[in-house]
Amino acid sequence: MKRIVLIFSLGIVQFVFGQQQEHLTQYQFNQFAFNPALAGSKPCLDVRGGYRYQWAGIEGAPENGFINAHAPLRFGNKRRASYKPSHGIGGHLRRDALGPFSTIETQLAYAFHVPLKKSIKLSLGVSFGLKQMAFDDSKFTTIYQDNSAPNSSSFIIFPDMRFGAWLTTKNGYLGFSIHNLIGNKLDELGTLAKNQRHFYLTAGKKLKLQKGWSVIPSFMMAMTKNTPIDFHLSALFDLDNKVSFGVGLRRTDAITAQIRVKLMNFISIGYSFDYIISKLQKNMYQSHEITMGINGCSSYGGSSRTASCATFE
Repeated sequence: MKRIVLIFSLGIVQFVFGQQQEHLTQYQFNQFAFNPALAGSKPCLDVRGGYRYQWAGIEGAPENGFINAHAPLRFGNKRRASYKPSHGIGGHLRRDALGPFSTIETQLAYAFHVPLKKSIKLSLGVSFGLKQMAFDDSKFTTIYQDNSAPNSSSFIIFPDMRFGAWLTTKNGYLGFSIHNLIGNKLDELGTLAKNQRHFYLTAGKKLKLQKGWSVIPSFMMAMTKNTPIDFHLSALFDLDNKVSFGVGLRRTDAITAQIRVKLMNFISIGYSFDYIISKLQKNMYQSHEITMGINGCSSYGGSSRTASCATFE
């Protein structure tokens, strides 16, 4: 039974040392979840929430839920002209679960937006918060009784920081962010356990077609030490910011499909489905994700309102 405990212990270290951050198939509509530079990038309050259930059917499979909000920060009663620098603030709350492990993270973000030209803006952002990593012994069992196995729940709380840069044009965007900037050593889990830095690179471009239709190709790449580079390629087709649908490919394991509808000009609801193409495909384990957003300042159905991002949200 010592071998079971050894494997379990090594699993903890590997979970902390080499894991990627969460996947979001609908990353196009939830960029603030990855990049603090988007805080206040829109002229009104933007609220997003979502839930992802990965590899449905596997006991203890990864689950992820999040909610965030951000808005412009204005000083005084007068609105700044669009060509002047501006500020933004926001907050992000996330919870991950994987078998007996769970992570709760909260972040407060600030961003500074600098217009470079009439239709080009550079944003720089930083966020600071706390992260709690926990182990629930009630969700961990061995095949045979083993007194050396952990028999109590535990958790670790430590500070965390993120940095992000975001460049937007009239019809495109490019973003870069770093998570786990502090790189905390987690001595409670062993001498090799460390919260590794994660690097994200994302880009997209909106191409106008005919009769209100547009196509938006985009990608997101995730990199961290000790794990393969992960990337997600996707293409969305949009009709006047009322409805959009698309497909994508995640290098590590899935073909993705998603749909999103806009209701009453300020509510958006999205659903995505991941068809697993890795070895897990033999057991038909798939992934599901649902998101919801509230934002009253984006364009809709050809409205004259200004859309502040090439992904129209």
